[in-house]
Amino acid sequence: MPLTKRQKRRLLEVSKMIESSNAVRDDMEEIQLEYANEINDVVEKIRQGDIEPKQIGQASTDLSVYNDSPSSDSQENKKSTNEHQSGANFEPPEIPNGPDAPEWAKRLWKQIAKQCHPDRLSFQELTAIQIARRQAWFLEARDLFQQQQWNKLLHIGVQLGEYIEDLPAATQLDMLNREYSGITSKIESIQSSMAWTWGTNWDNLELRVKILTACLSAKGVKSPSRIELIKTIVNLETE
Repeated sequence: MPLTKRQKRRLLEVSKMIESSNAVRDDMEEIQLEYANEINDVVEKIRQGDIEPKQIGQASTDLSVYNDSPSSDSQENKKSTNEHQSGANFEPPEIPNGPDAPEWAKRLWKQIAKQCHPDRLSFQELTAIQIARRQAWFLEARDLFQQQQWNKLLHIGVQLGEYIEDLPAATQLDMLNREYSGITSKIESIQSSMAWTWGTNWDNLELRVKILTACLSAKGVKSPSRIELIKTIVNLETE
């Protein structure tokens, strides 16, 4: 049964929430890494001025101790085709290699490719930002298809106005809501990380001393006195 206008609107609303939350999560991950690097720099300064016998072990450059959980959203560089086809003669690329996929996913992939393939974009009236976004969506959709991440693939389709008519609206809403919940959980994880707590509590000396002491211990470096740690933190804020 075809989707109604109201059902499409609901799908688009959740998809917009996913899109905006993705941007928030990406920004927060970048900020979290900056906070983690800041802690690492402070620890290294203390380590370099704290030679044997106080230094207990070799300092590590692993920032996961501050981030609490590694990011799983890194993208590897992809190569795009150099072939050029006219808009009228465009043929969507082959279905990506991978496990068997539901028919709706195969059709959705073709529709996404028609709108996002690099050879197709030059024949559409799009801004530079829209072109860049669609290029990214094309590469992402190809990977998602191969990895059978249908929730994310569905989200890209809805963003492009490509709706799946033979999949119940309730099923599609559930898929998008699960994707949205996963993003919000990641945001909550970032907010509860040690690095985030450090960076967002710059005016709480007691808390920052505790965090720095814990990080020094985790890196095998003997902690200076509490007074010295406070001086270090105060000096950091004056840089």
